[in-house]
Amino acid sequence: MMSTIDLNTNVVRSFIELFWNQGEFAGTEEFLTSGYVDHAYMPNHKEGLLNMANILHSAFPDQKWTIESMIAQDDKVVIRLTLRGTHTGTFRGTEPTNQIIEVNQYREFRLEDGKIAEHWALFDTATLFRQIGAEWNEQPACKINRP
Repeated sequence: MMSTIDLNTNVVRSFIELFWNQGEFAGTEEFLTSGYVDHAYMPNHKEGLLNMANILHSAFPDQKWTIESMIAQDDKVVIRLTLRGTHTGTFRGTEPTNQIIEVNQYREFRLEDGKIAEHWALFDTATLFRQIGAEWNEQPACKINRP
């Protein structure tokens, strides 16, 4: 029988591959709990996640997310990823540049019964903007919830 940690890491790996790399957005129910909370995107539920995925897939349609490292404990999985792709669509007001990007991201997931219940993310937006020649602005790429 598979341990909870093994199950959770397999769920996260599959989610990154199917949702982010293959763009299979219709299958989110397979990965997310009905009460899924997203602490990185707005609105803070499945729609926020789908909004960000659509933005990134439109701007970088050949995107590839590579898991560089993964740490799991109890109900949590933390991953360090690298996003690679080509800027062929508009991203936050910056027209396509055809620049190749390589950007780091950290994601933390809390899982319940083999599904993702919560998600946090930290994305190196400054590096992405520099790589596509975008003008920096105060609009965060991801929201940060503070009490």
